[in-house]
This record gives sequence, structure tokens and C-alpha cells, in this order.
Amino acid sequence: MSQKVPFRRVTRDAQSFSLSHAGVKITGELTAFRPKLLLLRARMEGPLEVDCYRCGATFDIMVGENVSFLLSEGVFKGQDDEFDVVEIHEDLIDLEAVFDSEIALIQSDYHACKQCREEG
Repeated sequence: MSQKVPFRRVTRDAQSFSLSHAGVKITGELTAFRPKLLLLRARMEGPLEVDCYRCGATFDIMVGENVSFLLSEGVFKGQDDEFDVVEIHEDLIDLEAVFDSEIALIQSDYHACKQCREEG
């Protein structure tokens, strides 16, 4: 089930969240950053199923990453050198959908299974 947060209800006081997505536990907080921008900081931990780029076998890797990015209410006009920006085009922030892309990024990297690593 998806966790949704109303964009306009997030204030300068950190709003904590926790969810599990694709086997990865995600804990973090949302805070108002600038008008129409929220700062999301989170920790992603746990096993994630990936495919070996050499043989195609499926195996688990352990994820342990901190992520930070901005959520924009609608189209983001401008540039931010410090954070990536995710545009939210609805009144509710679907945190599971936001983390779909983060998990897909990790899964799309080159991962080698144990057997392929040993073969060199």
C-alpha cells in the first residue's frame, strides 16, 4: 500500500516517514525548503533483487544509501546545484512512486553475481 503525504501539509518542522518498497526499508523526513519545494532526506537499507549483467541470474544485494532530493510542487523552473529535483504533479506525494525511480536506478547498475565475480 502506498504512503501519500499532502504537499501543502509539510512545514519547516520535519515530518518523518517510514515505508518498505521492493524489500528495501526507507526511513526519512520531509521539510519545507523554499516556496513550492520540499526537502526529502532518507536512508534506504535492506536486500534488493538485481540481475547479473553477465549471466542474467537474479540475486540480492544489500542496499545502504542516504538519499536527498527536492520535491517540486508542479513544474520546477530553475536550477539547483546541490539536489536533484523531482516534480510532483498532484496534491499528494506518493512516496512509494518517488522511490520507484531510486530503486530502479540501483537495479539498472552493473551487478555481477558471485559466480561471475569468481570467474573474473
